[in-house]
Amino acid sequence: MRDTATAPKAPSILKKVYGIFASFGFAVAVLTLLLLMTYLGTLEQLEHGLYDSQRKYFESWFITSIDIDCCLRAMHIPYEGEWVLPILLPGGGLLMGLLALNMICGGITRIISRMRAGLKNNVRPNLGLIGVLIAHVSVVFMLLAGLVSLLAKEEGAVWVTENQTVDEFEAFHVSDIRIEKLEPAPADGKREAMLIPDSQFADLTKGKARTFYREGLPFELMVMNYMEHCAVRPAKTGDPQSMVVDGYILQELPLHDAEMKPVPHEQRVNGAYVKAIDAKTKAEHLGIIVRTERAPWTVTIGNESYGVGIGRRQYRLPFEVKLDKFVRETHPGTNQARKFTSHVTVIRDGKSEEKIINMNEPLRFGGFAFFQSSFDMEAAQRGGQQSSMFQVASNPSDHWPLISLIAAMIGLLMNLVWHLTKFLKQSARSNVPVAPPSV
Repeated sequence: MRDTATAPKAPSILKKVYGIFASFGFAVAVLTLLLLMTYLGTLEQLEHGLYDSQRKYFESWFITSIDIDCCLRAMHIPYEGEWVLPILLPGGGLLMGLLALNMICGGITRIISRMRAGLKNNVRPNLGLIGVLIAHVSVVFMLLAGLVSLLAKEEGAVWVTENQTVDEFEAFHVSDIRIEKLEPAPADGKREAMLIPDSQFADLTKGKARTFYREGLPFELMVMNYMEHCAVRPAKTGDPQSMVVDGYILQELPLHDAEMKPVPHEQRVNGAYVKAIDAKTKAEHLGIIVRTERAPWTVTIGNESYGVGIGRRQYRLPFEVKLDKFVRETHPGTNQARKFTSHVTVIRDGKSEEKIINMNEPLRFGGFAFFQSSFDMEAAQRGGQQSSMFQVASNPSDHWPLISLIAAMIGLLMNLVWHLTKFLKQSARSNVPVAPPSV
């Protein structure tokens, strides 16, 4: 009788794909690409600015080009040309997602493998296995914290003068077009505004246009020729007459200064042309909106007046903050700052609490963090009324990275203790003297 060996069954395609995502090699490849993205983003930051580089390399799904000449200059390699390499690479957002997938699949694979081995050798789940499970879940939780921060974080700043009370702050980068009815004023005094986020008009550059409308609004608003950095100037001979508004036009400004340093995103003044089209008469009214304008562009449709403006997004606070006193301390005999302190009063539901905000000691209240960011130097030198700037942030996952780090440390420590204990037991058994054979 002859034994017949059964050939092992080939794994399915789904199992092969799962094996790739769960492999150690896949983790090494993702981490290597993350390192490369970090390096390139740091180099391009020197000429493209922190905000643009962060969006391109760390908050994107894909990267479509690399500014080679910029990277060469950042590495102090002389090169005056323009060399943009078209390429398709995964962005930081996609890589972080793949890393999370790898941690989940790898953790499940190793746990199942360890449990099968334990059942085969009649060994129960041990401290090391539980530690590995905790470490993997902690890393995934940390990546989830980054995703929540990217999608839900609100960040901006607010200037406050002594004895002034504020209940909102302004975003650093996100803009809105705001349409608000001015006349006749609402009977209850509450004005309702229609907001158009910049994600819906930021692509309308160089002749592009898009029309927005809402039920109840007596006109449609066409937004066109959006400019990220611009200024209003008097029209000259040769300027297109179709773009002249009351003798003025919108001129696009360069995003780099004379030394080729990028203009910080916070200092850029965005603007656009807008056209209000009467829903009944189809009459057109052309206007210009710029972020630095103190008053919105006003258009009258029938017997109603509306204001249209562009500006940083306003975030409402669920409480009020009053600056009681700002104190600036300097090192003796110098004008070098040693410490900035803002004494504030937080008011919520009629109750007041006195708080202090220092340079390295933010105020955390009601889900918001207030950091001492800057102050009005000129006012301080004139001995006038002090004003302080607070950087404000609201992040639902603010404490998640700290929790995940502590949990990962506990998990790795459990695994280390289990392996150390196992090693010591094996060493003790190997050192037991063996009795000589009896004769």
